[in-house]
Amino acid sequence: MALIGEDYLGCRCWRKALVLLLAASTFQPSFAAEDMALSAPDRRLLEVAQEARQTIAVIDWFYLRNGACPQSSRPAEIAALQDGLGDGFSVDTEGRFAAIRGISMSAVWFYYASPLHRDRCTVWRKLDRDSALIWRRHRSGGQWSFNAGDGSAERPIQVQR
Repeated sequence: MALIGEDYLGCRCWRKALVLLLAASTFQPSFAAEDMALSAPDRRLLEVAQEARQTIAVIDWFYLRNGACPQSSRPAEIAALQDGLGDGFSVDTEGRFAAIRGISMSAVWFYYASPLHRDRCTVWRKLDRDSALIWRRHRSGGQWSFNAGDGSAERPIQVQR
């Protein structure tokens, strides 16, 4: 009888693991309906944005728990960011910024949180010499944008989870 109970419990654990895996696979960012007709370079921006999804989820989690973005000047808060990202990621402070590297990232992402406005923080990645993909968090949530680096205005990009 004990063997049957152990098999049953093992089965429940596998079911929970399967449910978690399925939930995680549906959490990936997707194109918004209006973005389906994007050009190849715009689709590439959305692919690059997916690299930061775990970082953004950890920043949002920290914000919900603390009512503020993690500060680069506070080692305990950067440690919490590192712990939330887990194995395969590193967070190194570089002056007022933090450099975030991970196995799922093709390049370094930078992080900055305003010490004057603790409800605001930014994650960005340079795409080439001048252009950058930027995510900004403020009190009401986050927003993606693209800066071409040519003097034109930043262009919002719709990335949905």
